[in-house]
Amino acid sequence: MFVAGAAFAIAWTPCIGPTLGAILSAASLSGSAGRGAFLLAVYSAGLAIPFLLTAVAFSRMTTAFAVVKRHYQAIVATGGLILIAMGVLIWTGELTQLNVEAQRWLSGLGLDIWNQV
Repeated sequence: MFVAGAAFAIAWTPCIGPTLGAILSAASLSGSAGRGAFLLAVYSAGLAIPFLLTAVAFSRMTTAFAVVKRHYQAIVATGGLILIAMGVLIWTGELTQLNVEAQRWLSGLGLDIWNQV
């Protein structure tokens, strides 16, 4: 079991490292400890919730995993298309514009969590 856990940790590190680094940086630069704690709590929940749901509803999740297995090629193709689209948005500089528009839209809804004092 230890070897499986270690292999999982090693394989997952490249995926988690940059994201965790970005969240830690954002938390340290946030205006208050509460905001930093909120960012870290949301990050932690995003990691924990899928595992907790799998553990709690294992029998139902095996059915969901069977659906994923059945549609694996379509899921991989969709993920690839999303990655290509994101790459094009970054390359053309449009991702920045989309972020600005999303912030403006969230601000209009009163959900401007980045600029609250």
